[in-house]
Amino acid sequence: MACTITLSTIPGWTTDHGIILELMGTCLARKTITVVSTVNDIRAAVADFGKEVHAANPEASFYVSVSIAKGSRKPNGYDAANNAKALGQQTYMKPEETRPCPART
Repeated sequence: MACTITLSTIPGWTTDHGIILELMGTCLARKTITVVSTVNDIRAAVADFGKEVHAANPEASFYVSVSIAKGSRKPNGYDAANNAKALGQQTYMKPEETRPCPART
């Protein structure tokens, strides 16, 4: 059975203690697609989407958010892969030291 997912970017950086996400930051891209219902298909969709966004925004540091559409069933193993950070969502996150300083007004 097919699964519909929405992929979107959240600005974020890695630190020694985990990750920092700017939940109210600017989303660089969003895409809703239907994939075959396996974790590997979702992992491949995250990788393809991340590559596209990175090519268009090479300096950006971002996390790829995956949302399962209402009415779609999560593939077997999705929660475990998501919790283990095994979907590749953090691939394009840079270290916090590269984070731009906020503009002073």
